[in-house]
Amino acid sequence: MAKQHPSGSVFSWPVLLSLALQLAVHMTVLFSGWQLAKGYRPKDFKRDVEGEFEPNLTNTLVFQLMAAMHASSFLANYEGHPFMQPLTANKALVYSLGIFIFIIFATASEAMPDLNSGLSLVASPDANFRQQTLLLLLLDIVLSVALSRGVGTLAVHLGGRAAERRARELGLGLPTEKAPKTAPKAGREA
Repeated sequence: MAKQHPSGSVFSWPVLLSLALQLAVHMTVLFSGWQLAKGYRPKDFKRDVEGEFEPNLTNTLVFQLMAAMHASSFLANYEGHPFMQPLTANKALVYSLGIFIFIIFATASEAMPDLNSGLSLVASPDANFRQQTLLLLLLDIVLSVALSRGVGTLAVHLGGRAAERRARELGLGLPTEKAPKTAPKAGREA
């Protein structure tokens, strides 16, 4: 009996808990980003739903955050070893994911202005906005992956303990340690 096995259902508690925590992180980051961008809107801003697309700070930030959410969701939910090929074994996937994350941070830091204009992204109004954007992107990726890995580690630990208990019940596990037998005391014969 292996301590670690793939989840038997997408409705198992580790899968659901991991997804719920990722959703909470994504929604919190997205709402925080929207609030940040909304604070920089002109006072007379009116949304024109029927008009032509016009880049603005809000849709620029939401685009960057959604791109980071896609990357973090992939990283957080990729199972890897021992159930699938490890992520590091697929060089093309690792490089493309690394380039994707690099581009997200490059657009947010405005390191390549031509790329930003080619993607119709609006420049940050100030350095503080840019720093907060980079922090939100980093938080989304790091927290999503860390929480997912934490839930996975907890599930393996609890699953391993349950497997050991079942094995002992079936007489298949390692024998439990018994107290060493003591020698009879001198002068007493049994």
